[in-house]
Amino acid sequence: MAITKRLIQVAGLTAGAIGAIAVAAPDTALGQRARQLASRLARDVRYAAASAPGIAYRLSGRQPDPNVPDDVLADRVRSSLGPVEKRLDIPRVHVMVDDHVVVVHGEVSTERDACQIEHAIMRISGVEGVESHLHPGLAPGDTRPSQGAAVPSPPSTSMRALLETARDAGAGPDARNAVHAVLCAFTDRLPESEREQMVAHLPADVRALAGPPRRHGSHTPRLKTVPQLVAAVIAEGGVDPARADEITRAVIARLRNLVREEARDVAAVLPADLRELWETEPAR
Repeated sequence: MAITKRLIQVAGLTAGAIGAIAVAAPDTALGQRARQLASRLARDVRYAAASAPGIAYRLSGRQPDPNVPDDVLADRVRSSLGPVEKRLDIPRVHVMVDDHVVVVHGEVSTERDACQIEHAIMRISGVEGVESHLHPGLAPGDTRPSQGAAVPSPPSTSMRALLETARDAGAGPDARNAVHAVLCAFTDRLPESEREQMVAHLPADVRALAGPPRRHGSHTPRLKTVPQLVAAVIAEGGVDPARADEITRAVIARLRNLVREEARDVAAVLPADLRELWETEPAR
């Protein structure tokens, strides 16, 4: 750290000397060049001074304090994921932190990309668990962040039906987020074998939204009631809490109609309150 400070001091003195030349000969070519060099060097010195503590901290092998508030940890996670997202060439993922458990949402190219992000998060100091709602939604032909705005593929008939249902229930322009929130929360409650059988009846774009979260480390218990389901939908983000109950019921009813062949088997594995919702909520 002492060496770093000394280098910054020397660079600062050099910038000052060059600046003095610029002041002494302001209207000459040498003076103009000196002003440019002094400005650039001063900027670099400021950047080095700001970066030096972090560089020295990492070089020393120390870890950031794990006992930080959730909002501080969320900023730490976002900062740490930046290089990973750039390397994978994917859009920024959405990060929330609840009691040191990181909840992430977003679209990636493959399950492998999702795993890389999840494992990167688990290595961050202070993270006790990860609940990942990352899902493959970037097709090989989609435009990446390095290329500009993405051009989405047209939705399937089932996806259009779910989006229309969510809009009618009050989701508005956030219909896709609402559908994802409901499907993800609901399918997370199903045993893996039944979940796989049910989503097999859905087209690829709906399956991508219906994937249950992957969990690492600490996580919350599985839901059993409709209020818990609605709370899970709200926690997913992108759903107006005031309309969450209506949206949840409407999307669940539409989903049941889309997988009629599996409807009875799904009902058999649900707890009583959710089974009643699944069997009796009228489709719109």
